Amino acid sequence: MALTKINNNSLSAITGLPAAIATGKVLQVVTNTHTSRFSTSSTSYVAATGYTIAITPSATSSKIFVCISAMADSAASGRINYMTIYRGSTNLGQSSDGLASTHAVGTRIYTPVTLSVLDSPSTTSAITYQVYIKAFGGAVVFNDQESEAQLTAFEIAG
Repeated sequence: MALTKINNNSLSAITGLPAAIATGKVLQVVTNTHTSRFSTSSTSYVAATGYTIAITPSATSSKIFVCISAMADSAASGRINYMTIYRGSTNLGQSSDGLASTHAVGTRIYTPVTLSVLDSPSTTSAITYQVYIKAFGGAVVFNDQESEAQLTAFEIAG
């Protein structure tokens, strides 16, 4: 074991965190992928079919970090694509703007987006998180080009 001398005192090398630290540990990771495109012209949030991930927390004190990466397409100039994550019927983003948006001013916008949220569901029952989309100015597309969208949920000890 390596020793370091500071002011003639010895300090042993630290090889890991103390076992007593119970919060902040990743308890489980669930992943899902989806490759179909989803299009809507709805001005109210609608579920993006197939863009879901389910996880069952092991404790009511756990937090769930959800991260979703995909592509968003305004499909034309003058359109806005609003995206958010719902847990059941609860919008986890802002009620109007969601968690992310793309604004096509003067030209079509096709860009990668990441939606993420840290949730405190207070349950040990299975939870489903789903992407919801709404449009302004005409039809917009989520995951255009049908690339592989990544959905990941992490259970974090609370």
